[in-house]
Amino acid sequence: MEKGNVNMTRKRFWALIGGLVLFSLLAGGAIGLHAQGYRMDELYATVQLFNRAFHEVMSRYVVLPEPKKLLHGAIRGMMGTLDPHSTFLDAAGMRDLRVSTEGSFGGIGIQIDVRDGWLTVISPMAGTPASRLGIMAGDRIVKIDGATTRGITTEGAVSKLRGEPGTKVDITIAREGVAEPFDFTVTRARIELESITYAGLLRGKIGYIYLANFSAKSGPDLRAAIRELEGQGMKQLILDLRNNPGGLLTEAVEVSSNFLKKGSLVVFTKGRLPDANREYKVATDPLYDARQGTMVVLVNQGSASASEIVAGALQDWDRALIVGQTSFGKGSVQTVIPIADSAAIKLTTAKYYTPSGRCIHRDNSAWQAGETDSLAEDTTKPAETFTTLGGLKRTVYGGGGIAPDVKVVLPRLNRLETDLERKGLFFKFAVKYTTAHPGLSREFAVDQPMLGEFKKMLAEEKAGYTPAEWDSSDVYVRRALKREIISKQFGEKARFAFWLEDDLQVQKAAELLERNRDLGRLLEAGQK
Repeated sequence: MEKGNVNMTRKRFWALIGGLVLFSLLAGGAIGLHAQGYRMDELYATVQLFNRAFHEVMSRYVVLPEPKKLLHGAIRGMMGTLDPHSTFLDAAGMRDLRVSTEGSFGGIGIQIDVRDGWLTVISPMAGTPASRLGIMAGDRIVKIDGATTRGITTEGAVSKLRGEPGTKVDITIAREGVAEPFDFTVTRARIELESITYAGLLRGKIGYIYLANFSAKSGPDLRAAIRELEGQGMKQLILDLRNNPGGLLTEAVEVSSNFLKKGSLVVFTKGRLPDANREYKVATDPLYDARQGTMVVLVNQGSASASEIVAGALQDWDRALIVGQTSFGKGSVQTVIPIADSAAIKLTTAKYYTPSGRCIHRDNSAWQAGETDSLAEDTTKPAETFTTLGGLKRTVYGGGGIAPDVKVVLPRLNRLETDLERKGLFFKFAVKYTTAHPGLSREFAVDQPMLGEFKKMLAEEKAGYTPAEWDSSDVYVRRALKREIISKQFGEKARFAFWLEDDLQVQKAAELLERNRDLGRLLEAGQK
């Protein structure tokens, strides 16, 4: 009898909890939706279904579940039915979002990856605690605070290495050429992520800036880079937005304002609710306008969101020639809406449109098996044509993403090249080779003895290839080896400068700028 009473009490308890969940869902959302035309009986039946499932799981599951975990999972599932960019953010997700938008965090200052099952330093960041202590590219972090890193994920390592500035973390390093691992105690500091990962001059007077992201520092960093290059004699500019995933809308507007006239429309948004319909315009005079120099913007399939806003605005106002490949087409607006003290939802609320009226968003489906993006434009129609606003009346194309004025497709890697890159074997060889050959000059050559050592390592790694594959990849292998050795010996910026020398898209942009110093001629060249 007593046992039956206990069971009855539990059932009443979970029925009460389920009822409270149902009430909160109806009170917090359904009543408001009724005003937008939804039938209350249909909404009630839908939410009652969730209430029943919640009640049954809490009552019958083999072990007692944690209600918060169930609800968080339900919210994640609900967001996952919408589109790839609408997500639930728990406390960790909120922290990651702040890092990506603020551009800084507490940590030791290293880029890391898991190689051969071990946490490996890809590159120390200049001026950070890790760099000052002499931690090197290729070092394996075998312990963090005494716990092995064998089998750790990159995300798990990041959570252990990051922390409040001024706090300490102990790491144990295994280094190529050193018999025994050794320990470091590293004091965390505020690490500032670089928006501009490289800036320099090409062919004498052509400025080149690689903008890696759109964080709170992007606008000021770009202005500083432009001024520095102008001080070095820059006459024309290449702004590289390839593989830039985007970020803050405000920074996209600020970046665009460096090149467009005051009052120019940069982007506008349209959504279901009136407050989602907004225009964003340039509020200041440009730092680098058409009178100071012509410019090219580079984009590829990895250029998304804020990158596409900038490229679309500069293309629509006839300010820059767009070169490369059609961009990703992530033209949806996400609003972060807090739903608890340490949780929020990032919800798609509108779409981006360029000044000429092109919708940036397109269907990049297959993000979820068997489903497509519910925000997708109709890609079965021919691409719509639009006219630029800057006076030249050029034709530009809609249909999602930013289509370049000049298309330059990079060659695909073959099987051997892909395999060597995927397994990190160029990087691994560079670590070994620079340890065995210290003091290399910048003018070193990838000669036959070096290639012989590389082949020996490939045999040890069981990386097979045919003679024909090796012959067809000879040029790529030599360049990739030199790239990684330069990076290990002289740092990431030296690596970047070296790789630009054979970058087909960069070199095409430079060639177009050299041939067409007048903006009108440059843009006309893109129409041919």
